[in-house]
Parts: sequence; structure tokens; C-alpha cells
Amino acid sequence: MRHIGGIVASAIALLACAAPAAAQSSTNEGTEAGRPQMIRSQNMDPNAEVVMTGKTFQIARGETAKGFMLLAGTRADIVLRNEDSVAHEFVSPMLFNVPFSLDGNGVFVKLPNAAGVRVDPGRVVRLTFDVPQDTKEFQNLYEVFWCNVHGKQHGDKMRGEVLVVDHRGEIGGG
Repeated sequence: MRHIGGIVASAIALLACAAPAAAQSSTNEGTEAGRPQMIRSQNMDPNAEVVMTGKTFQIARGETAKGFMLLAGTRADIVLRNEDSVAHEFVSPMLFNVPFSLDGNGVFVKLPNAAGVRVDPGRVVRLTFDVPQDTKEFQNLYEVFWCNVHGKQHGDKMRGEVLVVDHRGEIGGG
């Protein structure tokens, strides 16, 4: 009986030591799995990166002649980096009535025909949304974006274009 009691006591002690370790690992797994996931494209690299500096927009990734390019019907991630000493806005008619998420410290901006985000100095914001396809609501091949503080006029440097490429259709020339 002493022998069985000793085995049972050893087993209980062993389980008591193993239980906190198991609880800790399941708690960590539960925390990771329980966190809300941000809406992002499958690729963690952004489609475009816009740096705001010297009261101008500099395209650091996804550059075209006057802005950047996105594929219609895909999820887009745009990183907005304000390296200037004043707040700037990134607004576009393309974002009007389009659901998007913000990752970082940014403030939603809505105008009568455009929407976007205000980025304070030294801040970085990741803007994620589904790029509209050619429909009744969205029929442009390109859209414009601007800073609503420093880019309202056509001669201002805080303006740019988004080229939206529709990749549907036949392949070949036929």
C-alpha cells in the first residue's frame, strides 16, 4: 500500500508541475488565436508607400510617373509615412463610400466627394481596402489623391494619381 501511495503521490506531483506549463502554452495559443486580425492583403509588403516630406508626396514603392498603380478587384495596402513637421492628409474619390481599415494612428477624413486619412507628423498609417472594379459607381482607370491641407490646387505638390489596372479579360490579341 505504501508503494502504491508513493506512486500516486509522485504522479500527482508530476501532474502538478506539468499543468502550469500546459496552461501557459494553451493560454499563449489562445491569445494569438483570439486576437482580432487586421484586414490585409495576402502579401505583407504594401502595394504602395507614400512618404510625406517637405510638403510633397514622395512615392517610395509602387511608383508610376505621377503616383502609383493598383490592380482592380484586389486588396490593397498603402503605407502613409509622414516625415514632415506638420500633419498631412491622403484623400481620394476612390475611397469615398469604400470600406477601409487603418492600422496605426490616423484620423478618418470625409469630404463631400472623397475620403481618406489624416496623418500626424512622425506617424505611419497602413490603409487597407478592396480596390474597386469597373462598375456604375467606379468607372475611372485612374483616380487622384491629394493632401486636403496642402494640395487642393492643381499646381500644388501634394497631389498624385492612382492608376487602377483591370486585369480581367482575354489573354492574347486575337
